[in-house]
Amino acid sequence: MADLMTWIEDALAACPERTFQAKLHSELEERIHKMTTTGVREGFTTITPYVIVVEIERLVDFAKQVFGAVETSRAPGSAGGIHCELRIGDSMLMFGGGPALRGYEKRNTLHLQAPDTDAVYQRALEAGAESLFEPSDKPYGARDAGVRDPAGNSWFIATPLRPRPEPPPTVTPYLLIDNDPLGYIEFLKSAFNAEQIAAYKSPDGRLMHAELRIGGAPLEMGQAPGLQCAFYLYVPDADALYERAMAAGAKSVCTPMDQPWGDRMGGVEDPWGNTWYIASHFGSGRR
Repeated sequence: MADLMTWIEDALAACPERTFQAKLHSELEERIHKMTTTGVREGFTTITPYVIVVEIERLVDFAKQVFGAVETSRAPGSAGGIHCELRIGDSMLMFGGGPALRGYEKRNTLHLQAPDTDAVYQRALEAGAESLFEPSDKPYGARDAGVRDPAGNSWFIATPLRPRPEPPPTVTPYLLIDNDPLGYIEFLKSAFNAEQIAAYKSPDGRLMHAELRIGGAPLEMGQAPGLQCAFYLYVPDADALYERAMAAGAKSVCTPMDQPWGDRMGGVEDPWGNTWYIASHFGSGRR
């Protein structure tokens, strides 16, 4: 960064007019800033599940009690209600909600890595969750269970049965897409430059499980009736990715604008009804 700033000063030395120098200096600084930032807020990855429910306090308490979540921030939401950020293990989640957001709920399906599936499953039931499936050893090398929390989100709880060369994050979003899931994968590639890691199909061609990455962050998928979800997507250039998503067939929720919390953020809804808030974090240095 210091070398780049020196280059700016050297380039300006040959410019005769002060007004032109000031304009060029500002433009060059902005370009360098865009080139040297990942756009990701500290502590986050590219993809953050964004859960929006009316009973947000109940959901926050459930996540703390069952999964050991730690609340890292809380503030009034931009659309009313409350915005909370929580960390579970090495993963961040955003929870929004309150009565002001009734009718705008966005629930999620989440794949949680736990040291003891049975213990977490039991805690979830005691905290008011509904069982989706009981703990059992799976042929792909994990002991899995499933619950639906009191706010309606689904959690797939997993403990690996053997060591993995690259352990997954504590929490990974899991999208369930019943209508043309392979088409949805192609949309994610076109809109967000997603990389397909793996896709497993049944003999009749049904998508059983898919693994993708967006900006290095994992996203999992399966073919089944599911929820219309929301995600907060940190990228180097929110404006460019917003335009790319629109060109791929998404519709605008809000155009990118600088936000008071230090993000430049816009939103789109994909053709399957999921919402993506596309953001670049510039902090207090953003002009």
